Amino acid sequence: MSVREFFTLPDGRTARLFRLRSKTGELTADISDFGGVLYALTFPGGDGIPVDVVLGYRDPHDYLACGTYFGALVGRVANRIAGASFTLDGLSYQLVANEKPNSLHGGIGFSHRLWEVRDYREDLLALRLFSPDGEGGYPGDLTVDAVYRVTSENALELELQATTSATTVVNLTGHAYFNLNGEGSGSIAGQVIQVNAAERQEVGADLIPTGRLLPVAETAYDLRRARRFDELLAEFPNGLDDNFRLPGPGGVMQWMATAFSEKTGIRLDLAGTDIAVQLYTGGGLNGTDIGKNGRAYERFGGFCLEPQHLIDSPHHAAFPSIRLEPGERYCQKIEYRFSRMPA
Repeated sequence: MSVREFFTLPDGRTARLFRLRSKTGELTADISDFGGVLYALTFPGGDGIPVDVVLGYRDPHDYLACGTYFGALVGRVANRIAGASFTLDGLSYQLVANEKPNSLHGGIGFSHRLWEVRDYREDLLALRLFSPDGEGGYPGDLTVDAVYRVTSENALELELQATTSATTVVNLTGHAYFNLNGEGSGSIAGQVIQVNAAERQEVGADLIPTGRLLPVAETAYDLRRARRFDELLAEFPNGLDDNFRLPGPGGVMQWMATAFSEKTGIRLDLAGTDIAVQLYTGGGLNGTDIGKNGRAYERFGGFCLEPQHLIDSPHHAAFPSIRLEPGERYCQKIEYRFSRMPA
C-alpha cells in the first residue's frame, strides 16, 4: 500500500494520495481524499508500457479552484439545475449559481471538500463526506459514502451511496477526463467512442434541457455504432456535452459506452446502474490547465463519460425522480474496465 501527502489546504489540513493496485499489477489508481479525485489511472498499452489515461493537474493546489472538475466526485446534484433553484413539496430552495444563472455540479460541491478516509487496502479506498442541511442551498443532512475498488479483471469500480435526514435531491457521479493515448498527449480526435443509447436530452444554448428526449437514429448523435472523435468534431465544432438516455430502467448494471485508442491499443468499457451517461469532449479546455507531465491541456484533450440521472430533473415531472427520502438509500455503481485491443 502507498500513501503520500498530496498538498496542504489553506486551513492547514493535509490532502493525501492513495494508490490502489489490481492483483495482476497492471491497473493502478491514485485517488485523493480531496474531492475523491481520481488523479492517475495507469494501464499498459500494447507495447507493455504503462499509460496514464486520466487528466490531472501538475500542481495539486490547482484542485482548490478547479473549474474543470478533473477526476472529482460531484454532487449533491451532478450537471445543471436551471435558475439555481427548485421546489420540493411546495418549498423553494435557492442554490449557489456558479454557471451564469444556473447551478452546476452542486454549486458548492463535493468536488472541493476533504473527505474522511474510512478504509484503505491494497485494492480499496472508502471515503465519507457529511454535507449539512442547507449546504449549497440543499435541504437535509446528507451522508455520502464513496468506495473505489480495483479488481483482478483490471476494472476500477466506484460505488456511491447516500442517506438523508430530510427529503432532498441527489444525483452523484465521477468526473474523470480520459485520454487513452495518455494524458497530455494532445487531442482525442483519433480515438473511438460508442454509446449504448437511442435517445438524448434536448438542450438549449445554455445546456439546460427543454424537457424533450429525442431519438438519435439518423442524426449525428447516433453513437450506437463506434465512431472516431475526429468525425464527430467535424460535425460538432464545439464538441459534445450531451446526456444520453440508456435503454435500461436503472438499478442494475448495464453496458453504457466503449472507447478505445488505435495508438495504444487501450480499450475502456463503461458499465453502471444509472439511467443516462453524459459525454463531454473537453471543448472547454483551452491550454490554461497544466497537466501532470507539464504539458498544457488543449481543447478536446480529454473526454468524460459521467453516469447519472437526467439533467435538471427537479424541473421536469416527466423525468425519473432524483428525490431521496429519510430511510431510503441512494446507490449508484460505476465500472471502468480496461483491456487491450488485438493488434
